[in-house]
Amino acid sequence: MENNQPLVTVFMISYNQQDYIIEALKNVLDQEVDFTYKVILSDDCSTDSTQQVVDDFLENHPKKDLVTFIKQEKNLGWMPNFIFTLQKCQESGAKYIAMCEGDDFWTNKHKLQKQIDLLEKNPDTVLACHRYKELYNDGSLKEFPYFRKDFFNGNHSFKFDQKDFEEFMRIQTMTIVFKASSLDLSLGKKYEYYCDTHIKHHILDHGLGIYTEDFDAVYRIHGNNVFMSLDQRKKTKFSYDVYKDLIRNGYEGYRNLLNTAMRERITNELKNNKRNILDPYYRNIIWEQFTNTKSFPQLLKYIVKGIFN
Repeated sequence: MENNQPLVTVFMISYNQQDYIIEALKNVLDQEVDFTYKVILSDDCSTDSTQQVVDDFLENHPKKDLVTFIKQEKNLGWMPNFIFTLQKCQESGAKYIAMCEGDDFWTNKHKLQKQIDLLEKNPDTVLACHRYKELYNDGSLKEFPYFRKDFFNGNHSFKFDQKDFEEFMRIQTMTIVFKASSLDLSLGKKYEYYCDTHIKHHILDHGLGIYTEDFDAVYRIHGNNVFMSLDQRKKTKFSYDVYKDLIRNGYEGYRNLLNTAMRERITNELKNNKRNILDPYYRNIIWEQFTNTKSFPQLLKYIVKGIFN
């Protein structure tokens, strides 16, 4: 690695996040580390004051030279800007890429140091991640461990492989640091719904992940983040389409998650509508669930619920 190349490049993206971006950026720049790192932040042509507040924050910041702030001239969309920024991180020559989107934030000044130390000490691993908390509009916080507690077996961390990821798929982006050499964005060409799930999946083609019990980041739940701002029908369908996309490409391990996503879609319809059996959309999704599971009892249950709910 050349002397002007950082060990870590931090991936950040933003779009209309004027109220959140400074907290995210400040906590990244507050990291206490014994290595060099830089930040690439790409704003996707925000229509609010995101770009101005970032400029104002960086103007007199002692670490402003660590940040490359890219202002897209036209809106690319979430995933194109996501890929664009990952490419820029790869081009930086850094050995590792850390991730934090503009509405999430890190909560520990030693987060990067801890994760890099783990990856350096465990050459069989290519990705480090940890537990996180969700922050809601009312100010409440909820812990999300996702992996079962018994996976730790009393230890601070455990290692997992791609099969574990396929079964549980609960790794939030702002918790991740991974080896840049494990990232192959060209794989996106074979998918229809390519997103961060696919990227995490293929990073694990190259080695193990290591999951720690730390709660060192917060995922913000609000109406302006890309996924949560989708209406419920679109949101639940997107998750389903992602798993279907991976299964079509031979990754059968996602079938349980596919069925779970479809059950969530069906539950959402039953919750929000009456006499669903009259709705062609409802009939289509319960039939598609049947084609996935071949379960007549389950189909009959959804028909009855669609009549009497």
